[in-house]
Amino acid sequence: MKKHVLFIEDDKIVRENTAEILQFADYKVTTASNGKIGVEVAIKDPPDIIVCDIMMPKLDGYGVYQILSKNKKLAGIPFIFLTAKTNHSDIRKGMDLGADDYLTKPFEESELLMAISIRLKKVEIIKKYSDKAHKSIDKEQANIVVKDIEGLIKIFLKRPTKKYQKGDSLFCEGNRSNHLFLVKNGLIKTFKTTEDGKELITGFYATKQFIGYTSSLGDFPHTENAEALETTKIIRIEKSEIISILAFNSNIALELLELLANNIKNTKEKLLQVAYDSVRGRTAKSLLLLVSNNPLNKIIISRVDLANLTGIAKETLIRTLSDFKDEGYIQTSRTFVKVIDKKGLMQVR
Repeated sequence: MKKHVLFIEDDKIVRENTAEILQFADYKVTTASNGKIGVEVAIKDPPDIIVCDIMMPKLDGYGVYQILSKNKKLAGIPFIFLTAKTNHSDIRKGMDLGADDYLTKPFEESELLMAISIRLKKVEIIKKYSDKAHKSIDKEQANIVVKDIEGLIKIFLKRPTKKYQKGDSLFCEGNRSNHLFLVKNGLIKTFKTTEDGKELITGFYATKQFIGYTSSLGDFPHTENAEALETTKIIRIEKSEIISILAFNSNIALELLELLANNIKNTKEKLLQVAYDSVRGRTAKSLLLLVSNNPLNKIIISRVDLANLTGIAKETLIRTLSDFKDEGYIQTSRTFVKVIDKKGLMQVR
């Protein structure tokens, strides 16, 4: 059966040309000329995926997403924003709402088709494993019944751990994983390596945070590397087990997905903010990011790693840390940085 795409766009030429492209790609296509009509169409005939322009009369794309996300039958439908706006604030607003993807006008046909294909494949993967899980729940997994995600994490935290020393690799880009990882204590960084060997840090994971879910639950290779920044204890959870638990405890499945989505959104947002600030602002936000899940406000991280996260030279970072120390924001040694004035760092621009 053909997959159903709902395309919401007020520009008639773009709407008709895009609909024709999607039909040639063997999709069933329904179009709407504004957000209000798009909502009515989605409710009447739920599609498999929605591609929606942002700037439209009567009801803009943000409004469409907010209305549909509150409908239980439509909330899980993949949603791609189509926009000519590329400002930081516009992208951030879409991230806050929870959009699955963004396409910027003008876009290539291949970009549109690839974005739709990837989102539909992810939905199929989740459904496939969910169906399999219902058939293969064993007695032990069936007995794991919890009320919320915190209860599930508490159960996992009681399990045996695997210790990773500083510099140990948790997983590598290109490898596949059959485990979901939960940090019991310690700190993990994720990063990509450029062709010239430079590191681009993509995130940090601390106590009670899940890592590796894009590969373990999405059934495709890791897109980044993960490495311990200090002695870290990790709990490994089999993919089949987590899916079975979610299948049997449907009340927390959405809560877990929201938790993982928020982890991604919050990390990307903080890293995006770092990129837009001055050297002092970048350094301050990097430090605040690292201590956000650390009750001791103490960071054990090399100056090189911190410089890579901040996007500045090591020498510039050292000078900035020295200034922060003189200003009373932090304490430093050769092995750690401790934030002693969070409010002060928040004001740094």
